[in-house]
Amino acid sequence: MRLCTKNPNSSFRSHEIIPEEGQCKALRVVHNYTDHANDDLYQDFLTPTLEITSASRRGDAKRVTMSFPPKLHQMLSQTEDDGLTSTVRWQPHGRCFIVCDQTQFTEQIMPTYFRQTKFSSFQRQLNLYGFNRITSGTDKGAYYHELFLRGKDALAYRIQRLKIKGTGVRKAGSPETEPCFYSMPSLSRCHAHKEEQPQDSHFTV
Repeated sequence: MRLCTKNPNSSFRSHEIIPEEGQCKALRVVHNYTDHANDDLYQDFLTPTLEITSASRRGDAKRVTMSFPPKLHQMLSQTEDDGLTSTVRWQPHGRCFIVCDQTQFTEQIMPTYFRQTKFSSFQRQLNLYGFNRITSGTDKGAYYHELFLRGKDALAYRIQRLKIKGTGVRKAGSPETEPCFYSMPSLSRCHAHKEEQPQDSHFTV
């Protein structure tokens, strides 16, 4: 199988998979996906994305809350350490994650990390922060964001909550526009240098 290729600017904007004999019909994927794996992480630490609570705005508290994407990244690292990859995990390439057991995830993991009890609430947060769902292929059912990469937790602080509200109509999947992650360099916690979160005594999860 011939997989998509990388352009000189590290942006994967045009991908093509040409199956070998006996495989499915050729699938051409075109997507505006940029590889941020080599971004300057030091600069990311200087400008973390935080959500200020209403209490903080009123001056009743001096704490700010870590936004959803860094929490999600933290959760995936911790569940991996705890041996819970049968419930939720990164895909092998480290560019998207998948919830394998929705019941276990909703009952055991969500209340701990997100203080939520409905999977639909978790999906709503993903949508609000611009995550997309893979609808076909090996990664079917997984979610991705170009700034959400395994071993690159600092990038997650750059993910902004979308300001434009949805129409309430669920968009149809478009497999032909989804990125081809298996053609890109794989990411892991092992090869990435250890990243420290910004030091601030006012961070809470």
